[in-house]
Amino acid sequence: MHPLIEKAKREERPLLETEALSLLGHYGITVPEHHFAGTEKEVLEACRELGWPVVIKVVSPDILHKSDVAGVILNVKTKKQATQAFSQLISLEKGGHRIHGVLVYPFQSHDIELSAGMLRDEQFGPVITFGLGGIWIEVLQDVSFGIAPLSSDEAEEMISSIRGHALLEGKRGNKPVDREAIRDLLIRLSQMALQEEVIREMDLNPFFPLEKGVFIADARIIV
Repeated sequence: MHPLIEKAKREERPLLETEALSLLGHYGITVPEHHFAGTEKEVLEACRELGWPVVIKVVSPDILHKSDVAGVILNVKTKKQATQAFSQLISLEKGGHRIHGVLVYPFQSHDIELSAGMLRDEQFGPVITFGLGGIWIEVLQDVSFGIAPLSSDEAEEMISSIRGHALLEGKRGNKPVDREAIRDLLIRLSQMALQEEVIREMDLNPFFPLEKGVFIADARIIV
């Protein structure tokens, strides 16, 4: 069991997003450069290192869905906006939440938002999910499923079987995305789910498919 998972299990909480990103990286999944910040000064230093614009997110063991409490500030472009975002997120502790600090992340938007994850089923074990992400995952429910461990062919079948798969092929002037990177992501998630048996649920929503690689914009792991 990975030490980060062991710690979260012992403390009976989900992984913090900073921990989730570290765990994904441990299993060979590429994550964007990011910084944890506990003070306003550290936030500004992180913004300088990453470059504008950035996303600033609350880091709390009590907040599983950050958007429900306005815990994500997008497209932060200036020092003033960054300090205001930090103050706003830290103030969430007034609602009774334990606030560890904030996560500073590169801001990136994309026409296509995807999701990938894992649900542990009592009968089938780790079930890997893939589909359209963001708000579309709930609106369209365009999701495919596969049983871990996934082969490359099985991962490709998951990608091809969603109704919106044509978006990945390059439409209306867009270039095709890196399907190999998406396949690799799904395979690595399946390997991770088999290795770390106490993980109950994983959710990467959204992640953006790029011409080269993928950009994971949010990560949630529950043990």
